[in-house]
Amino acid sequence: MKRQLQKTLFFSLMILAIIISPIVGRGISEKQETMRIVSLSPNVTETIYALGGGDLLVGRSDYCNFPLEAEALPSVGTLYSPSLEMILSLEPTVVISSAFVPDELLAAIEKANIEVISITAQETFEGTYDLIEQIGGAIHKEGEAASLVASMKKDVATIEKQAELLSKVRVYMALDFGSFDSAATKDTFLHEMIEKAGGINVASDGLYWTYSKELLVEKDPELILLSPRWGETEEETIYEFSTTKPYSDLRGKVLSFDADVITRQGPRSALALGMLFSLIDQGR
Repeated sequence: MKRQLQKTLFFSLMILAIIISPIVGRGISEKQETMRIVSLSPNVTETIYALGGGDLLVGRSDYCNFPLEAEALPSVGTLYSPSLEMILSLEPTVVISSAFVPDELLAAIEKANIEVISITAQETFEGTYDLIEQIGGAIHKEGEAASLVASMKKDVATIEKQAELLSKVRVYMALDFGSFDSAATKDTFLHEMIEKAGGINVASDGLYWTYSKELLVEKDPELILLSPRWGETEEETIYEFSTTKPYSDLRGKVLSFDADVITRQGPRSALALGMLFSLIDQGR
């Protein structure tokens, strides 16, 4: 009798699990399907696609250009001044912003009963993983985020081991030059990337993404990495840098880098570290 009761209980629980399972699954699916996201940051957009949530996006910023399918989405404007009217016209349920979006705009979006999620990556390489996990939680892709982070950490560890076996290269990474010199200073995640990839950052005594021309000439790095200027080719930017005082006094090798990949904290950051490792290797 007792054994019969146990069997009855077991089969009852099995039937209950079968009934509940599709209901739970459908609930999660419906929650995702009803989500309509406007992303106001390129690394947020990249991460959403990398986690398999591209179908949730209904809008983007002008700078959200990767992956290619993102460019088919309607744009709501720049990072700094997106159009409220355009955002509202897309009828999003969620707007995910970066640190550059004005608070007044975010408040106006919230007044329209639209959820606003502000995600800001820390200025560390580890902060990249945190950003991915935050976005994964926001779009109900926690498992995918965990897998992506684990894969990235594995790739990063491999690059770091390779870099440890090679001689260090003194590197200067320039985001801009001329009237304003913007560089990867010590308080940026790019400084950490340079070190992980086998470089010594000569701008490690600088702060807030700025560096002086005088110090740069004094340090005379072995390798100068340039981000191509807006509207210019790599060759044009390198030529302008190499023929303009005081940069023309530098004796190091000058190479360009893809700023869209290397300066965005997100799913391509491990790839970016590999690219940086390759560039630093060319400077040896």
